[in-house]
Amino acid sequence: MRSHMLRAVPFQLPVPESQPADLFAELRRLAADAGRGDWAAVAAFLGGLRSLDDLAVACGQIEDKLDDQVLQRVPYGDPAWALAYTMLGVRTVLRGWKIRGTGWARDVTRQQWAGFHEHLNRAEQILIDVTAREPQQGYAWLERMIICRGISLGHDEARRRYDRLSAHHPFAYIAGYHLVQQLQPKWGGSWEKVAEFGAELLRTAPAGSVGLLAVLAGHMERFQASDSDVEGTALLRAPATVAQIHQVADRTVRHPAFQPGYRFYTAHDYFAMLFSLVGDHAAAAPHFRALAGRRTPLWTSYFDNPGVAYANLRDRALARG
Repeated sequence: MRSHMLRAVPFQLPVPESQPADLFAELRRLAADAGRGDWAAVAAFLGGLRSLDDLAVACGQIEDKLDDQVLQRVPYGDPAWALAYTMLGVRTVLRGWKIRGTGWARDVTRQQWAGFHEHLNRAEQILIDVTAREPQQGYAWLERMIICRGISLGHDEARRRYDRLSAHHPFAYIAGYHLVQQLQPKWGGSWEKVAEFGAELLRTAPAGSVGLLAVLAGHMERFQASDSDVEGTALLRAPATVAQIHQVADRTVRHPAFQPGYRFYTAHDYFAMLFSLVGDHAAAAPHFRALAGRRTPLWTSYFDNPGVAYANLRDRALARG
């Protein structure tokens, strides 16, 4: 749904975006430590995180703040070596994307493509070394899933990397999210493949698992890729889709075993969006209350004017629930 299709509320102010470091005080401290180049403090904090999803969120706040030389000085055998070199690989990928730019593929020059692929292949070699030495390093496998798309290694290889990651970090949301990206038509897949993966998660993920949120990512991606808002809304409002959204809610945010960690806002974002889009504003209301006026970058992925879209959908929901 494009936000210009949402009827404006008079004098409604857009809700500004909040980054994870704005939402969690400890991530602000982590970013400050990284900005000072205090690798010991950074490594100690990251080493204490309990899940790959928490690690991915935390690392996303500091990947652009650490210096390569700081990471390269971490010796092999140090408990944080794999993490340091994974970050080095991630930073190499980020530089590749900076060369390529964020525009359409048709607008990327041959020189930009060459620089982009050079950096992704260099990062892949760094991360191959990490995963060979420490195969349990899920953050490295996650970045290798992302690289798989960038250098067009295909669905089978993407699934292999997902499975290797999942052997040590089962049902991580962020891994499922990136597999959903890979399975879409724009990367040579199909919506049937996305739906099959969602059904697989619903069959296999335990109640309370944050990984079930990847099912919702599939629905939002299908909606966003539709030819019109009318088509996208009709897809979401299909009875089977609505039932599946409620099924995921029952096994995540409504379940006592659900412990989202730094995915708290991600979870409520998805349900606030989806229940609003299917027209169940009363069901969306508790999720907007949980968000407490905070809008994460997830909204930017699906709405042209995310701050206005958030404000309008929130006000409709709270008026009904």
